[in-house]
Amino acid sequence: MTAPRRTRTPLDFDQEQVMAKLREARAILVEARRTMRPKSGLARATDAVIGEIDEFALVMTGDRTFFHARSHASLSKGQGQKRENKN
Repeated sequence: MTAPRRTRTPLDFDQEQVMAKLREARAILVEARRTMRPKSGLARATDAVIGEIDEFALVMTGDRTFFHARSHASLSKGQGQKRENKN
């Protein structure tokens, strides 16, 4: 007897909440990674988890760098545009 064919279910979870928690977890991991010995097993495991979070971001948003910190220039440029819109 064969198993019934499964169909894909819609994304029935709070995507914004998941992305927010992953952003927080990734930031904590990046900060912790700075204190680790570069080639230690813990550092490699941390890099792997960060990589998987980035892969999840790629699947969800199409942008692997979704959680990466933006450059200071792009941040100040964005603020300047906001100020222009207020006037």
